[in-house]
Amino acid sequence: MREIGFGLIFSLAMALAAFLVAAWPVPGQPIAAFFPNGTSQPEMARAVAEAGGSILQLDAGAAIAFSVGDGRDYAASLYRAGAWLVIDGSLAQSCIRQARSLANG
Repeated sequence: MREIGFGLIFSLAMALAAFLVAAWPVPGQPIAAFFPNGTSQPEMARAVAEAGGSILQLDAGAAIAFSVGDGRDYAASLYRAGAWLVIDGSLAQSCIRQARSLANG
């Protein structure tokens, strides 16, 4: 029974690691920064500006800011500015599009 539990935990860890590698932000490419629910557009815009990025799109309903930053530490700056998850922008847009199509039926 322990082997099955270990296998499940190991599989989940590997799946999470693969997702993080695929979602790793690329400097100079669009980045999606997820903020806590209820974060307003001005707060997200302030966080992006504080991190040194340029806003591409803000989605206050989902608390996501799509932006571009030139520095290699731009993603880390977004975390310091209040983002709880920073991933590749194209991956995030495709996930959001899929989730919305499923929600709308």
